[in-house]
Amino acid sequence: MDIDFQRIFNDYFEQVSTLIPNIITGILVLIIAIIFGKIVFKIIVKVTRKKWQDSIMSNFLAQVIKWSIYLFGVIMALSVVGFTGLATTIFAGAGVSAIVFGFAFKDIGENFLAGIILALKRPFEIGDIIEIQGNKGTVKDLDLRTTHLRNVEGKDIYIPNSSIIKNPLTNYTKDGFLRINFMIGIAPECDIEKTRKLVLDYLKTNKNILKKPEHNVVVEGLGEYTTDIQVFFWINILAIKNLPDEYLGHNIRSKAITDIKIILDENNIEMPSQVLEHKMYRQNKLSIENKSEKLY
Repeated sequence: MDIDFQRIFNDYFEQVSTLIPNIITGILVLIIAIIFGKIVFKIIVKVTRKKWQDSIMSNFLAQVIKWSIYLFGVIMALSVVGFTGLATTIFAGAGVSAIVFGFAFKDIGENFLAGIILALKRPFEIGDIIEIQGNKGTVKDLDLRTTHLRNVEGKDIYIPNSSIIKNPLTNYTKDGFLRINFMIGIAPECDIEKTRKLVLDYLKTNKNILKKPEHNVVVEGLGEYTTDIQVFFWINILAIKNLPDEYLGHNIRSKAITDIKIILDENNIEMPSQVLEHKMYRQNKLSIENKSEKLY
């Protein structure tokens, strides 16, 4: 049987030519839906943040509406192109859950549900400082799939929402209180009570250190050539969380150590010095003398 390739090609070209206007129209519909979704997203975020004073919920609601518009745009584009049956099947047969769990794969669906839980349960707010799986930083955003952190080094970290749900989370700014501690080593002959009093007096005068919860200075241990004293105090991290250089109170801690060192030096409280004792036994001395005589 002879195959008329020219006729087949002409029929195929005619079908494609017929679909080109529909394809172009479908692409335009999809582009309009994407642009419209982004505009609606910005408007909802702006309006709801002012009204609710809740950046996480407003952002999450805007994300849901934006992706719903994207989905509607995809369905409309398929209908324009001529795939009405496929569009109807996606929308009516499976619904939004099929898009999330089937089309978008299991992990994306899991992160989507985790994002809803985070938005409702609220273990943190935008601007809080949190730590999850060794990643520590300021919360910048929460979307349908990830939570955006920025650490003290300026690195942007994107953590899947499901990881936050499954793992322990530390929020350093939930109530604003953060305890800082460091150790001071003084020489054994120095007066411990005098040292404690000097440090406590300084902690009372430092404006960045809270009066309540109370600070404390305790003896941690006695060593061979040092007395270790542990210093504890509390700061209000909410007052400094927007300042990168004072992230988690490191600058306050550094200044406190520097100031206390100066105070202790002025009051003759010395830092410990390691003492090494060298012993020479008589047997070794005689052996060295005998070796010297043999040489001569």
